[in-house]
Amino acid sequence: MRILIDVGNSVTKVALSKDYKITNVKSINYIKNNKYQPELKKAIKSILSKNKISDVFTSSVNREALKIVKNVIAEFKDLKFKNLKSRELPNFKIKYKKIEKFGIDRFYNCLGARSLSVKNNFIIFDIGTATTVDVIDKKFNYLGGLIIPGPLTSFSSLIGSTSMIGKHNLLINQKLLGLSTEQCLSSGFIQSTSLMIDSLCKKISKELGLRFKVVITGGLADIFSRHISILHNKDKFLIFKGMIYFIENNNKYENKNL
Repeated sequence: MRILIDVGNSVTKVALSKDYKITNVKSINYIKNNKYQPELKKAIKSILSKNKISDVFTSSVNREALKIVKNVIAEFKDLKFKNLKSRELPNFKIKYKKIEKFGIDRFYNCLGARSLSVKNNFIIFDIGTATTVDVIDKKFNYLGGLIIPGPLTSFSSLIGSTSMIGKHNLLINQKLLGLSTEQCLSSGFIQSTSLMIDSLCKKISKELGLRFKVVITGGLADIFSRHISILHNKDKFLIFKGMIYFIENNNKYENKNL
């Protein structure tokens, strides 16, 4: 059994994995949270109290948070820490202009989709601080992607850049047209991303001449999965599955510099 830690821009997730089974998932907010370190330590301690663990694997897009994670793990003397940084895996064919610039979260999302099926092409939407779109085919070729400001990032930017709108609560419902500023903002928040995902899936499929399975993941997957009309699967643990796929399919994982 292993501990897996996904260190995101806004949230860090800690999980226990046995093979591809993922349990004991804890989410810890990073931004402006002075409880981040003690909550992280508590989550790891909780897993260790009931399970025999030797290895901790991390994937990170947040350098500052990763430093804290490393310090916390160092307090547990028997744990071996490995930060997964490689973006290479046999059979995964990717021609990114600068591979080191390809987000490690996007890399593991692609591997996570591959772990779900080797017989399908995939479009992967990760909806969080940013919304990333990545496309792979069944031959495990990376076909390209997009990076888009995340829904909350766009919403916060709008509120912060306009003096007359003011602050409003988001109403998560199916209503399309609003009759108040709050309703209009809420509908815009939901519909812009939901319709974008529907439209992009159709356009990507048409442009490439392929049929795709669509996977939605990320911190906001629960909200938008209900509003997307195109057939899709929601998988909140996709990045963890990608990390496991990498570990199981790379005999060099003992090298902590991977």
